[in-house]
Amino acid sequence: MTQPPKQLFLFFSLTLVGLVALCVWFIWNTHWMGIRFAPTDSGDVKIRAFAGDSGFGGLKVGDTVRALRNASGTEVAVLAEDLLEEPDFHTDYAAVNNFLSRQTRLNEVLAAGRVGVVTSDGSTTWVEVGKHPVQELPVIFWFQVVCGSIAWLVGMSVFVSRQNDPAARLYAVTGVTFALITFSAAIYSGRELALDGEVFRALSVLNHGASTTFAAAFLSLLCIYPARLFGPRMITAIFVFYLLVWVLDTLQWSGDMNFGFRYPILAGMVASFAVGAMQWRNSRVEPIDRAALKWFLLTLLLGSAVFVFGVFGMSAAGHMPVIPQGYAFGMVLMMYLGMALGMKRYHLFNLESWWPEVWIWLLGGVLVLGVDLVLVQVLTQNEDFAFALALAIAGWIYFPLRQWLLRRAGYAGDWKLSSLIPDLLEIAAAPLPEPELRERWHQLLERTYAPMSLDQGPHAVRKAAVADNGLRLIVPGLGDSPALILGYANHGKRLFLRADAQHAQALWELLSQVLRRQDAYIHGAREERERIAKDLHDDIGARLLTLIHRSESPQSTELLRAVMQDLRSLVASLDRPPAPLDDALGDWRREVEDRCDAAGVALIWNDNRKRDVGMVRPRQRLTLERVLREAITNALKHADPGQIVVDVAEEEDSLLIRIRDDGDTHARIIPSSGRGVRNMV
Repeated sequence: MTQPPKQLFLFFSLTLVGLVALCVWFIWNTHWMGIRFAPTDSGDVKIRAFAGDSGFGGLKVGDTVRALRNASGTEVAVLAEDLLEEPDFHTDYAAVNNFLSRQTRLNEVLAAGRVGVVTSDGSTTWVEVGKHPVQELPVIFWFQVVCGSIAWLVGMSVFVSRQNDPAARLYAVTGVTFALITFSAAIYSGRELALDGEVFRALSVLNHGASTTFAAAFLSLLCIYPARLFGPRMITAIFVFYLLVWVLDTLQWSGDMNFGFRYPILAGMVASFAVGAMQWRNSRVEPIDRAALKWFLLTLLLGSAVFVFGVFGMSAAGHMPVIPQGYAFGMVLMMYLGMALGMKRYHLFNLESWWPEVWIWLLGGVLVLGVDLVLVQVLTQNEDFAFALALAIAGWIYFPLRQWLLRRAGYAGDWKLSSLIPDLLEIAAAPLPEPELRERWHQLLERTYAPMSLDQGPHAVRKAAVADNGLRLIVPGLGDSPALILGYANHGKRLFLRADAQHAQALWELLSQVLRRQDAYIHGAREERERIAKDLHDDIGARLLTLIHRSESPQSTELLRAVMQDLRSLVASLDRPPAPLDDALGDWRREVEDRCDAAGVALIWNDNRKRDVGMVRPRQRLTLERVLREAITNALKHADPGQIVVDVAEEEDSLLIRIRDDGDTHARIIPSSGRGVRNMV
């Protein structure tokens, strides 16, 4: 069941705080003498430094420590291998068990509370043993805790935003397991000299279990993201395999550490490269997937591969890693830090645009604290001076670099709904025909999202949605028209986000509201025209008809009939939708024929058009009808013709009607005698 993201993220954040506090509490309870040891090439252990300014009797930096002795006389030799970060650097399980056994004996000597440090010259200096002060925890401890915390938070932030996405879940598993790997390693690599062997073994088992789970989740993630290459059975098989590896390693039934732990991890990394190549080949016809996959594989494979081959590979070959394992975790951290930039530029996992900004802001604060810690611990600088220098480094280097990265990682196609208001007002200013309205809607979407394609869907929708992992945006069409499918936002430079769907939905609803107002206006105007037409027909028409029947003068009767005809034309124009021009020409021809027959005049009607010009609106029809009627009236009244010729033709996109007669061409028409000619003009 999907949970509210903020509450879920808060829960995971508090859980992380509890885990970090548990790590600090655990190492705080380990034994501490205040001496920093270092191995020598000869296999001995020497004193590298002392914690604080307290004295240590006859001990001095550079002394070789031969053994530790408690008050009862129990003495345990101190060897260089006791300073190993973890037992994984041994290959044989027997050597691992011997290492843990020595850790137990050393820890028992330290548990006495007062221990004698035996140097190579045979002298013994007694040192008080206490709890490990938090302020004296080594940098490598905090580095691993920070790496694990970032991975945990990044993985959880992806998960809470995409709880039902299998890829997001697997990515979250890698974040959680990486945190468990680093936290367990931080405890035993942050020890001063020794831990209880059984506790050390439990932490090692936890570390190996988290490592194998990380490998399974990492490989499974590449199997289904960006494209699903394998089904659930393959994912299950991968996890079962690594579970079996962990069980056999824990029981030490695998022969040695190579077969029990290192080789399966290395094999998983090799398989990840193979699956990554398959994903690369699969995206060859999808430019957006290819660009996102390039960054995704770079951050995941490069960072993890450097760690796996640099630590596990060298250990399997019988060599110690070049850099301490605790610091090598920083390479794996690339897959989480680099993901922030990838999610901004390519919107991996289709996360929102605020996600990377939050993390870059968070990392800015971590950087300031981290630089300050390094300057204090490593360079032993004054705390006030170190903090000021850390702020200067962050201000002069990190923040300008962050702004550059944001500009590079972002996209320049952001838009605001307010910028489209003028277009909406222009559409709302006057009713438009449906085809033109749809074209305006298409233009609005193209201007907003600049898609590489804009196609019509198979059916209508009423809710905008992101499809195909951000490759396409489905937008409702106007009215009952099918949905529109936009492909590849910003000419293929980015993916569509959920915010794009929300903006498109808001834009569609705003435009739909404008259209509803237009429809209401048109409907109201139509009802008003119908009312006026009914009043004219029922009231004025009835009275004119009464006057025609009662008229005794032929001239008055003819005038009233003309008025009646004009009234009918006017009423028809008020209640008539746009009609084909052919229908109008047919009506006009019948009227002219009736008038010519009544006057005893022959009519020749020539329709010379090659095609139908199209539709004629009511107002246009009324105007043409009046002009044609007045022209025929003038010919019959003033020219006394024997024949009238009407020629209908087309000129480009215009209609041309020419009226000729063979009557008296010398008859004069006095303009002031009527309004017919002036109305025609």
